[in-house]
Amino acid sequence: MISTRRLITGLTLRLELYINLIVLPLAVYYGTIAGKYEGKKLVYLIVSAFISGLLATLFGASVRIWKLSRILGALEKPGEDYAAVKLRLLSYPRTESTVIILRWVFGLLCCYLILRSFTPLSWLETLPAFFVLILCIPINGVISYTTTEHLLAPVLMDERIRGIYLPPHMYKPFSVPLRTVFIVVSVLIIPLVTLGHFLFVSHLLSMHFTDLYSHVFIILSLSLAAIFVTVYESNAGIRSGLMMTVRNLAELEKGNLNVEPIPLLTKGEIGVISQYVNILAFSLRNSEEMFSKAFRSSPVGIVIWKIDGGYFLNVNESFTKISGYTRSDVVNSTIGDVGLFSSRDDYDRMINVLVGQGKVRGFDTELCTRSGEIRAVAISAEVIMLWEEPCMIATIEDVTEKKILEREILSIGERERQKIGQDLHDDLGPHLIGIEVMSELLKKKLEQRIVPSADEVEKIRFLIEKAIEKTRRLSRGLCPVFLADHGLESLLQEMASNIREVHGIACVFRYDRSILVDDISVCTHLYSIVHEAIHNAIRHGRGDRIEIELRYDGCTVTLTITDNGSGMSSMEQSQGMGLKIMNFRAAMIGAELKIDSAPGRGTRVTLSFRHDDRCGEGRLQKAGDIS
Repeated sequence: MISTRRLITGLTLRLELYINLIVLPLAVYYGTIAGKYEGKKLVYLIVSAFISGLLATLFGASVRIWKLSRILGALEKPGEDYAAVKLRLLSYPRTESTVIILRWVFGLLCCYLILRSFTPLSWLETLPAFFVLILCIPINGVISYTTTEHLLAPVLMDERIRGIYLPPHMYKPFSVPLRTVFIVVSVLIIPLVTLGHFLFVSHLLSMHFTDLYSHVFIILSLSLAAIFVTVYESNAGIRSGLMMTVRNLAELEKGNLNVEPIPLLTKGEIGVISQYVNILAFSLRNSEEMFSKAFRSSPVGIVIWKIDGGYFLNVNESFTKISGYTRSDVVNSTIGDVGLFSSRDDYDRMINVLVGQGKVRGFDTELCTRSGEIRAVAISAEVIMLWEEPCMIATIEDVTEKKILEREILSIGERERQKIGQDLHDDLGPHLIGIEVMSELLKKKLEQRIVPSADEVEKIRFLIEKAIEKTRRLSRGLCPVFLADHGLESLLQEMASNIREVHGIACVFRYDRSILVDDISVCTHLYSIVHEAIHNAIRHGRGDRIEIELRYDGCTVTLTITDNGSGMSSMEQSQGMGLKIMNFRAAMIGAELKIDSAPGRGTRVTLSFRHDDRCGEGRLQKAGDIS
């Protein structure tokens, strides 16, 4: 951080050096010639110019110290608006140019009053003061503006304000062409005023050629010095900003996004471009960070390959978990070297689809892991250009377990159908045959005009009633969720009743309101999850009490199944096929399944899912126990 005193001292010395060694001598020299000061009047003029120069210097330095101290002091205040401070710093060179105008008016006024105190002045001797203003104010204003802009660069590079972005509409731009016009005009004014005076005001014929040559040489020398200073100071700030802009663009081209922000040193086009380069670098860093985090944290494997040759460029952690290969194992190796695809033809077919359509979606294939295990995966990919080479970015989803679970669910359905078919064949079928035989006997008696007894008819009626019960029970096995038409609680109530009747254990169901689920698929999965949880509690946990609780809070339905069985360890939870199927079913309906269990503590299964219940307030029921 630069010192305020040091900055103001450096700026004052630099400006006063330019003013007192270039502009002031030019003004005094021209004034002596234009006013034809000689003898004592010339001495009085030099003394007056010296004194007024000191007074003008004190005036300019006082204003400079006051203004800059306030601006730089704001940087040290906690909680200050640094954007406003930066804007004030960028606007200060214009303030310095304004002070220069006041300084010259003040200095010339002092010079006139001091000179008048020594000797009377004619209007011809006073008139040059007006031309001195025209001669010196433009060039001195440009010098002070460019010098101040250059010397304020260290402050604008302060870490607290360096990276603050100021949109162009917040300040009035000072373009390079306009700056050049000001410089050219201010420089051309010097020869125009001086040489014009020699040609039209002075008696050119009475002036010796050597004297004219000397005057022109001295004035042109001072003019060239002013031009050199103006161009140097003007280009200094532009050059610094331009070099930093070019350097940052070169680093961005190399892929290095960690570049320092370019400070806004000027209000010209270079300053605006540098700010847009800062925005570009910031946007690229954000984009790279978002991609990098998404790439690393994605639950599916992500791979970047070169299409030509199949070289691995990058892989994420999920890919290493799926394949068993580390990043160093595959990066810069080819598909053939790694032997990732169990069938190279699958890879070639995928590449052909990718090249032809520009993308691949859900391409099913098999990968060979490092351990030799075959994993089923689904690949989606798109073409990207990296370093002017066609590459592909692919997501690899391991669907091995999903396919196993799908097959297991199909197998469960098939076993259920076989069981129902066997029940129809071994139970309901013989039962109906018995009814048919008894009906046939009843028919023969009636044909022989033998009146059957009431017991025979009652027996047939009883058998038909039993057949109806068997049919109802089988129908519930085929479609157990029909009760959900009357609310989810009807389905769970029926299930609790069956558990009590079949297994003879306490099964309590609680709910606080009726919940209607229209989707038959959701009901089926809910029924299967609860059924599996109760089955595990009876078969594995060997509990004698099960509690089923249904709660509705806002838009969330929570279904809890709790038992007092033996519980299970975390290893058993991760290995059980039934639990995996429960998780799979929960994912199918967008529900969250949580299992809390430990040996000797029983098991609590919690299923939560969002549901927009369309039941009216009339469907609300009091909490109750059905046991």
